[in-house]
Amino acid sequence: MEQTPPSPSGGRNPNPSRTPSPETETSSDGSSIHDGIPTPEPQRRRATSRSVTPPTPPFLPRGPSPPPSPEGQIITDRPITPPSPDIPRHPGREPTTGHTITPPSPDMPRHPRREFTTGHLIVPPSPDQLPPIGPGEKGSPSETINRPTRVYGRKWEKEDYDSVLQKLDELDRRSRRPKPQKQRLFPHLPDSQIRHVKGLAQDDDFVVQILQFPPHEDGPQSNEFFDHLFQEAYAIVLSFVVNNYGGFDIIPDENEWKHPWNEINVSPLFISLAELVEDVEPDDPKGWDTLLYKQSKRNMMIVGMIARIFIDEVFSPILFGCTPTQATMLNSLETDMAEKISDGFARTRTRSRAVREVLDGEVLPVHFFDEVERLSLNIFGLLYPVSAYLEKYLMKHPDLEVTLPTRAEQFAKLFDMVSGTAWLSICARLHPEPIIIRMSEPGDMFNKDFDVVANYDEYFSNKGNVLKLKYDRLGEELEREEKLSQHGSTGVEELPATEILKERTAFVKTAIWPSIKIYSPVEAGEKHAQSGVTEYTIQRCEVAAQWVVPQYDREAVIPSLREWAKLA
Repeated sequence: MEQTPPSPSGGRNPNPSRTPSPETETSSDGSSIHDGIPTPEPQRRRATSRSVTPPTPPFLPRGPSPPPSPEGQIITDRPITPPSPDIPRHPGREPTTGHTITPPSPDMPRHPRREFTTGHLIVPPSPDQLPPIGPGEKGSPSETINRPTRVYGRKWEKEDYDSVLQKLDELDRRSRRPKPQKQRLFPHLPDSQIRHVKGLAQDDDFVVQILQFPPHEDGPQSNEFFDHLFQEAYAIVLSFVVNNYGGFDIIPDENEWKHPWNEINVSPLFISLAELVEDVEPDDPKGWDTLLYKQSKRNMMIVGMIARIFIDEVFSPILFGCTPTQATMLNSLETDMAEKISDGFARTRTRSRAVREVLDGEVLPVHFFDEVERLSLNIFGLLYPVSAYLEKYLMKHPDLEVTLPTRAEQFAKLFDMVSGTAWLSICARLHPEPIIIRMSEPGDMFNKDFDVVANYDEYFSNKGNVLKLKYDRLGEELEREEKLSQHGSTGVEELPATEILKERTAFVKTAIWPSIKIYSPVEAGEKHAQSGVTEYTIQRCEVAAQWVVPQYDREAVIPSLREWAKLA
């Protein structure tokens, strides 16, 4: 391609409006074409999208034009002409040809293979010079690249809606944050030591830890072993009740809860168990309501109910958690021994061997934790009305600053408590000597050899108040007798009897915890005949006592708890 020699003015055209030379053609838009290369007029010249920074000072050497770039770039010999000050400028738009070329820094690294020609503007080729593109050529596009894939001027079809919905779903999915993974309870424990329990409520999903118990000894355990376990069991039950159902007294307002047993809405089973462990206090005008108002009385009642459940559901079965077949076999053995073996110690030893064979070296029976779960859910549902009653009261009295455990925390503690007590019952069944568990009943006369007073301060405080009232009343009666004798009247025997002057005795008001005793035979002589029995007392029966008039001598008849709860 021939190159046009530079003009005498150093490459600038002194007369831009002159007629082009024969080597110069004029395109349809008014631009000049030098040797087939279109060059726009100065007023219409456009700057390239990229500024070319010359490596040398921006002065063009005089002489022939440089050869074309080896990479196929076409370089003009015309330098960049700054815009004329007479060119009108559009407001808000700066001319694109006024960019200055900044020389590069000497420290800028240069690519060894990419050298730029000094001071020349790279102009892209004209579309007329590009080879024609047709559908017949291999690898050439047959349609415009920017053409939309879908034309929505037509009626939409089902796939159009599906495509839009799919894109919306994709955008919605991207805009959402990933949900944080729920932290697993007891992450340090394997799955074999965790149990998921479905609660009574629809949203109850309790996760509890399965306790690991030590293996059973081949021989009998010592009395101190059972002493420690039963004492610990009582402490665990008492702590559970105080933390979940005690801690504060309830002081009803004048216009609320005149009958709390209607408000609490407990089940008939709850009332039946409460009557088994609790007796009404005849000198208390609030009657059965005091059991819910006073935290000490409420705690003792609930502990007694749990103890009664443990006696009937945990210690009464021959082997807690065994299969129905094993239970049938053990019950048949028990019936056969009752008919053929009269010695209680011999029956206990036979029963111990049978239980050990059923376990077959295992620590727990097959259905142990299934029975623990069933019993825990029953106790949890039985006591839940009390929890709801207390939470409702705390919401109305935030000044108490008392927070009850959550349902999950309550059930976890209850599950552990039932598990430990059930394992203790298995240890008792493996013991070759009888372990007798007996509980007092409300209304029984207090026996200092069998019972121990749990409400010591309350008992003697009430007794002192009654004695004071009795002595005051006796003084009044003596003064009255003296006045009446002066008028020729008879003595005190004609006066009507009152409750305060009647004889009183200590009775069991609340049966809290049973007595536990271990009986061992004492053998002597050459033939090892039984010569006696030793008794080891682990615990005496824990009771709440009251000093009252016997029931047969009371004038006022207080209704039972079942009738009291129906009062409106």
